[in-house]
Amino acid sequence: MVRLAAAIGVLGIASLVLRGERPARACSGGYYDWVDPYSVFDPDVLGDPALAPVYYDRDVSRYGGYNPGFGEDALVADWHGYLAGAASDADWRKVLFATTAADVEALQRRIAGKPGALPKGFEHSSLGAQPAARPRLAAALAVVKLAHDVEPSAMFASAWDPTPGPSPPPALLAAATAGLTATAADPFLTQRYAFQAVRVLFYQRDWPKLVQFFDQHAAVLAGPSPGLAWRARYYLAGALGKSGDHVRGDLELAHVHAHYAPLAGAAAGDFHPGNDVDWSAALAAARTVRDKTELWRIAGVRFDGIGAAREILRLDPKSDLIGLLVVRELARAESLAEASFQGDSDNAAGNHALADIEKLVLQLAATPGVDRPWLASLAAGHLAARRGDLAATRTWIARALAGKPNDARVTGQAQASLSLALVATWKIDAAHERELAQAMRALSVADANQRRTIAEVRERLAKLYLAANRPLDAELLRPGIIDETDRSADPPVAKRRWVTAGFIKQLIAHVDHPVTEFDSFVAIQSSLSSQTLRYELALRDTLDGEFAAASQLFTTAKLSSTRLSVDPFVTHIKDCRVCDEKKYAKAPWTHASVIARLAQLAPVAAGTGESAVDAAIQIGNALFNFTEWGNARDVLRATHQDSSDTAPALRWYQRAYDLTKNKERKAMAAYLAAKAERGSVSSLPSIDDANGELPVPHVWFGKLKTLSDTRYYKDVVRECGTFQRWLSSTP
Repeated sequence: MVRLAAAIGVLGIASLVLRGERPARACSGGYYDWVDPYSVFDPDVLGDPALAPVYYDRDVSRYGGYNPGFGEDALVADWHGYLAGAASDADWRKVLFATTAADVEALQRRIAGKPGALPKGFEHSSLGAQPAARPRLAAALAVVKLAHDVEPSAMFASAWDPTPGPSPPPALLAAATAGLTATAADPFLTQRYAFQAVRVLFYQRDWPKLVQFFDQHAAVLAGPSPGLAWRARYYLAGALGKSGDHVRGDLELAHVHAHYAPLAGAAAGDFHPGNDVDWSAALAAARTVRDKTELWRIAGVRFDGIGAAREILRLDPKSDLIGLLVVRELARAESLAEASFQGDSDNAAGNHALADIEKLVLQLAATPGVDRPWLASLAAGHLAARRGDLAATRTWIARALAGKPNDARVTGQAQASLSLALVATWKIDAAHERELAQAMRALSVADANQRRTIAEVRERLAKLYLAANRPLDAELLRPGIIDETDRSADPPVAKRRWVTAGFIKQLIAHVDHPVTEFDSFVAIQSSLSSQTLRYELALRDTLDGEFAAASQLFTTAKLSSTRLSVDPFVTHIKDCRVCDEKKYAKAPWTHASVIARLAQLAPVAAGTGESAVDAAIQIGNALFNFTEWGNARDVLRATHQDSSDTAPALRWYQRAYDLTKNKERKAMAAYLAAKAERGSVSSLPSIDDANGELPVPHVWFGKLKTLSDTRYYKDVVRECGTFQRWLSSTP
């Protein structure tokens, strides 16, 4: 209680300023910020998805407002029973949530037999199909029309602008109270008219009158719809806060938080005891143990979950209110620890939080008759996994599974925790690999928490297998780890694995032909699919000059091939990628057709004569344009291939230079080779390092200089400023 009191004291001034504002926002329709916490413990093991707005989220300091989507199904179900077939659920859902006041008026006219067009979407509606049901339908539409008329007052300018809408006119309150009287014999409609009166009074900001009205009509507002009853009490809590009755207001928020999940998040966000006096007064005003435990839980969500859970445990060991605090505090502790496998020995806050929640769950597990004992066991197993205690993890999750058998989410979390414990104590042997593969089979990437567990396991294993000189497993477990390791090596790795066809072929074999269950786990859940790897191999073969093999792969493996919207065989003295993209936007070239063309050109380029020179230059152009220096850079960008490596293009330009007898073509080949040389010598000094001048291709500029009597040489001098400056600085 000390930690909780301190937290309330610190927040006192802010809470007094904000008190009562959130109910107004929430009841008018708010918004949520959905940002995943770092925790890999699944809070949905609680079995109540509607509680999601009060699950812990480290990146959201508030709890959002009222999301209109929550509770809609229950409201439609209420009306289903009342209308008794007078309208289909689909049609009535549209009436409630997808119409305007004018639309409802049009429906009212049609039900009354008056002429007029139906609203869009209701042309084939079931409304009014049964003449005997029309009076009941007309009465239902009347209260819906009133709700729509109140709505403009409940709207804000935007999600970020809390400026309220116009105050509801007095006529709306009169209509609500008249409807309340007229439907006295119909509890269903009476409750709804009373609820609309509460809304009108709230948006008129008549707080005392709203509280008075609620107290006078408490029995009417209490049923038959539980959802509507709790929404009315949420408005009441806002009015109480505005009128200064913070103690009763906080009690009401605690009740809403505990009993109506669709508004639990909003109620928690609104709960702000101003100081210890307020908090003590609220506890004193709580008449029953249940009232007190509800107060403690909402306070725990807002301030100190561990302290609140212990207070609830002291008051009522069997309380069902502790579970939410357990999953919240476990998630908070994991988030503070930053990462499940980072070995946060220096993270005092995270380690302290993990120790605190573990003490709580062990206390719960040791308490006879505690609510959902399997939850305490499941949490204890997960925390043991975090500590790397495999034996304790096995014991605790076995208890959890025995206490909650045949529950998919509990089973999934148990297997996730076991996986984390296995990896934390990992040994590269068949037994560990087999057990982990079996545990991971229970997890799905479609589930957010399980996806995070899978990512944690694969990341840790990738590092272990890379260190054990098993690069194929490492790369499939966490694609990219090979590139990162090779690039950061000191001294740098001379030739990275991904730029060798042999490595890619080994990966393909690993994916296509897994031998063990672990091999299947490594391959099946990897983003490096068989098709992805074959595309990599096709591009690697292309860069290596194996054009026929690359082209055949595109055909036999049916690899994805899209239009490039450029002509990769085009080149210039002074390149302009944007110009090429505009000029050749409708060019028909695709990945497959370009490589097929390269396969046709290669035999020609391997020959002699000027036709071989032309073919070699065309091949060089395409390979140069595939790099980041060219106009078709997207070809390599989505791969592991080095998009800055112009060496493949340089080889073909050099062949053209060596082969041609034509001085103009030799000059062209020399200059194109210079462009490629520049892409391969980025570590060389430039003419003007201070101004970010590109590296200068001294070798091929030197060869071009010897061809100064050609027209192409003069064109280069005229267009290429780098060459001009190089000439002026060269003896």
